[in-house]
Amino acid sequence: MAKVNPIKFFKKAYPTIAVAFTTRSSYATLPVNLEVITKRLRVSPRIASFVAPLGATMNFNGCGGVWPAVVAIFVVPGPAAISTTVVLTALGLPLEGMGLVLGVEALIDMGRTAVNATGTTVTALLVAESEGELDREAFNRDEEDDLELATA
Repeated sequence: MAKVNPIKFFKKAYPTIAVAFTTRSSYATLPVNLEVITKRLRVSPRIASFVAPLGATMNFNGCGGVWPAVVAIFVVPGPAAISTTVVLTALGLPLEGMGLVLGVEALIDMGRTAVNATGTTVTALLVAESEGELDREAFNRDEEDDLELATA
């Protein structure tokens, strides 16, 4: 919808994705995401300062897309372990497997958080496009140009 090169997008959004993946926290990623959205993707601070905090709070597309698939193979996300225990009990499924499954939940959470943060970054681009504020020329500049502007 924003009609940008996805390879360029992921190169520019890499710091957000890396921090989200390693910290497993959308809120810890927020400062990096704001920086990426404004300085690397060239979205206005007005849009970035609205979309990024809202996305960190409400944008859980990784949870909505990844979580059901994970639950289908008995991987239970840590924060939802109690509610999932209730659901599994109600369905008459064995709870013994949860102990084994919770060990891999951290890996799943890393991917889920990276998807959530990337979704917020994409949303900022889409809002900028819909508002007619997406500067494609600035977006399409190479990384070296971004670094030169940052040091000037």
